[in-house]
Amino acid sequence: MKLSKIQSIIVFTLLVSIAMSGIMSFGLLLTRLGWQPNFLKIWFWDYFLVELWLSIPTGFIVVPLLKKLVDSISE
Repeated sequence: MKLSKIQSIIVFTLLVSIAMSGIMSFGLLLTRLGWQPNFLKIWFWDYFLVELWLSIPTGFIVVPLLKKLVDSISE
């Protein structure tokens, strides 16, 4: 089964949001706190989930607006 154009945009935006949120929050927290026994619990509940609430709407709202802006100044 292939995804439609709209479905693929939705899936792509969600996957990029999850990946970027996970990688960036993990790296920043590891830099700030260092590795500790409850690191993964702190990262997941206090950072990753919070960042997802910010990155998913950003992916659906800000990214298309920026794409339009870049398209308007591109050939």
